[in-house]
Amino acid sequence: MSLTQYLAFIAYALATTILPGPNNVLLLSAAGRSGFRKCLPLIFGIWSGLVTVMLLCGSFLSVLDRFVPRITPVFKYIGAAYILWLAWKTFRRPPVGEESADTSLRFREGFLLQFLNVKVLMLGLAAFPGYFLAGNVHAWPSVLLVPLFAVSMTVCCGTGNLIWALAGSLLKPFYNRFYRLINLCMALLLVWCAVKVMLTGR
Repeated sequence: MSLTQYLAFIAYALATTILPGPNNVLLLSAAGRSGFRKCLPLIFGIWSGLVTVMLLCGSFLSVLDRFVPRITPVFKYIGAAYILWLAWKTFRRPPVGEESADTSLRFREGFLLQFLNVKVLMLGLAAFPGYFLAGNVHAWPSVLLVPLFAVSMTVCCGTGNLIWALAGSLLKPFYNRFYRLINLCMALLLVWCAVKVMLTGR
């Protein structure tokens, strides 16, 4: 794998992961409601899930490739259902101070979302063979390529996550005043993400 290929991969990863998706919309909503600092467990959960999913994609790509046509529809609808549940939860969220704990800010929720996030799964399955196995496969040992891929993709996704969470935290002073409208907008964005997931591959 050449430096040019790697830089092309970084450009691809940044371009695809900075756009609205389940992770970014959820962070925008959560940070807008609770502030950036309280979102850190959720952010770390998302990043841990991302690096785990990318390691699995890189390590088992040859096995998964045979079964992707069969498992993609299943994960697609499970993932879409989970995103719709997040949309409903976001829509029903009360203003700051009216609930004791925001369960959407847990590490576990961020981690598990990555295994149901078809966008993340498809990014891993498309990017690894397209950029890391293209050209001279034997130039780099696979034991180095897989961690490099997983860490690079997580850093690119994490950059987008931080941008969206920081943008949400700037909205915090306005959240209580317009929380119904903000919740509705964030819920509709999540519904849009779920529809996009269900239409993937059609």
